[in-house]
Amino acid sequence: MKLLLKYRYSIIVLTVLVPRIAWFILLGGDLPRPQRDQGLYIAMTGRITEGEGISYSREMGWLRATMNTEEEFLGSFCRDPEYLFGMIPVETPTASIEPGYPLLLASVFMIMGPCTGAVFLLNSIFALLGAWAVWKLVAENWGEKQAVLATLIWSLYPYYVYYSAYAMTDMIHISLLPVIVLLTLRSASKKGSGFTSGLAAGILFLIRSTAIFLVPLQLAWLFMKKKWRTVLLVLAGFVLCCIPWVLRNQLVLGSPVLMPTKGSLNLWMRNNPYLLAIEGISIPGFIDDGINRRDLLEYPPMDGIDTELARSRLIMQRASQFILSNPLLFSYLTVVRLGLFLTPTGGTIQSSITKMIGILIYLPMLLIAAAEAFRRRRDGRIILIVCFFILYLGLHSLAHGGVRYRLPVDSVLIVLTSLFIGRRAGWGENGLGSVKGEREKEEE
Repeated sequence: MKLLLKYRYSIIVLTVLVPRIAWFILLGGDLPRPQRDQGLYIAMTGRITEGEGISYSREMGWLRATMNTEEEFLGSFCRDPEYLFGMIPVETPTASIEPGYPLLLASVFMIMGPCTGAVFLLNSIFALLGAWAVWKLVAENWGEKQAVLATLIWSLYPYYVYYSAYAMTDMIHISLLPVIVLLTLRSASKKGSGFTSGLAAGILFLIRSTAIFLVPLQLAWLFMKKKWRTVLLVLAGFVLCCIPWVLRNQLVLGSPVLMPTKGSLNLWMRNNPYLLAIEGISIPGFIDDGINRRDLLEYPPMDGIDTELARSRLIMQRASQFILSNPLLFSYLTVVRLGLFLTPTGGTIQSSITKMIGILIYLPMLLIAAAEAFRRRRDGRIILIVCFFILYLGLHSLAHGGVRYRLPVDSVLIVLTSLFIGRRAGWGENGLGSVKGEREKEEE
């Protein structure tokens, strides 16, 4: 351990980069499969580098119209090449997805050109940032030995290495969450951290919009600490990040859109039994027989509705009406999504290797983390990081569950597992002092 502590920074950099370089070489410079939304992100990135802004080309519209398999259920949803997903006009500025990742990738494309190496470089930079945040989080609060262990586990975690090659938001999301947790803990005692905490949440929001739900958690933590001024600083940092995006949408779309418009479509799709059946999620007969308002399961006619915002509002209205008309179905799907979020063997990548990783690595960490969190339940810092996990669990149980959506908060499990091992090994807990005075563990 002394050797690890002496050369900790070099070791952390190597453990982050070496497995990712090996994975990139193993892929032969290609992007991983399944493709998921990589094509959409790369297409939009290309439009940005060409000076067309955040939009989709007509070619992408034609491609999506010819490759979709769901048209049996969705009618014109998949067949109109002038609208992606039946909602987003081509060759027109869009607010359908978050702008952060395409803008970041475009900045790297401008330097390296449009190549898979640019995806690898961007993800690797953020992986280093995430490893640093895990190190600082644990070292400042519990000790350097525990920090080295947590950072090594985080850097080598197979799920994180795998998603470091994807041209999607996952690796950046995974990396920024420890940064936000670190800054949120710091904000209770360190001047200036409140603003940077809100700024970090705002940056993540522009990459993955579900980060907006992190802000109430940050504010609740500071309210408990009676840090009234810091509450305002967190809000200021978050709002500052959002202002350019909202102003842009007001100018090009005529409305100060904050949340991505495609969220309405996701809500409708993730509660549609016909579409869920394609993903292998079946509905019990007694629930299926009692479904009300089946007309709302059909994609609505869009005749005379030309704009993205109007179509998004119509789909949101349809999704909301269907959910309210079928509370039993929604409750069942919530439980299913909760299970998919926590499962060690689920996910879209089904193989013996992924199942083995889930059972031998993730599942023990989940059980150890739960036991350690209960043991430390009087420690306010532990309560906060566990609340991050619970927030993601609840959010994705209501919306879209799955292993991929759990990965950012697997960092919580990694931290708690490291604390468990450190306690069993007899390592003392003496943080570096950046959060001095914030240890709240009480002895009964």
